[in-house]
Amino acid sequence: MVFPFVVGIWVTAGILIGFAVPPIHDGNLILRTRQIAFFHVPMAIAMEVAFLMAAWYGISWLRTRQPRYDALSLAYAEVGTVFCVIATITGAIFARTNWGAYWSWDPQQVGIVTTLLTYAALFALRGAVEDEDKKRNLWAVYAIIGLIVAIFSTMVYRRLLPDNATLHPSNTVITSDALNKFALWFNVIGYIMLLVWMAKLRSRFEMASQRLREVQWA
Repeated sequence: MVFPFVVGIWVTAGILIGFAVPPIHDGNLILRTRQIAFFHVPMAIAMEVAFLMAAWYGISWLRTRQPRYDALSLAYAEVGTVFCVIATITGAIFARTNWGAYWSWDPQQVGIVTTLLTYAALFALRGAVEDEDKKRNLWAVYAIIGLIVAIFSTMVYRRLLPDNATLHPSNTVITSDALNKFALWFNVIGYIMLLVWMAKLRSRFEMASQRLREVQWA
């Protein structure tokens, strides 16, 4: 019971810190909207962590055949997809303010939507299989594929293009001033903790659902 309380306090504090950081009004629109980066960037990082954990637990299922690892893999993928949706929406708001349109076909925008559609397809493929063991085996492979797509689409693809091919600010987490770094990393930690709590909670529901299906088929 302590961990959810800590998560709630931490995330709330992160929101307050993000809004407390004063905007820089120097004619640079990107700096005027830097507050949204304190939520958009940490959410995107937590999303990547979620997909990494989904792949890790998928491999753990293949190694141990313990259903709880499959449930955790699915849970992390689902929560990561929710974070992906939020990152996409906050990114669109940032784009509208800075670039004049919610959608600009920026490589980073294309990449995150590609990731979102990939996981939507993987969830559909998992749901199409009825045999539990086969479903879990296939999902472990899907989770690995999803991670590869996510890393390439959101972290590698943009860097393969010329510098002027994207409007997206680069190296925000590394090159920001000290106040920005503190707010960013504080929220990164908070959203990763939130991710872990949500995934564990979701995995418990998945385990209960699996047991119920086993009783029905018995």
